[in-house]
Amino acid sequence: MNGIAKLEEKIDRMINLINELRQRIAELEQENRQLKDKEEEVKKRVDGLIEKIDTMTL
Repeated sequence: MNGIAKLEEKIDRMINLINELRQRIAELEQENRQLKDKEEEVKKRVDGLIEKIDTMTL
């Protein structure tokens, strides 16, 4: 294998790694959005429970 072929192989591997990283980033961004949505849902439920407790103790 000559020098150019080795470089092409390395470039192909780097491109594959970059694509895999992009995919993983997209997956993590999606997971992050889902977690933020869940966090918001939990906050609303907690606020609702606190409000109920406040009205019961008044």
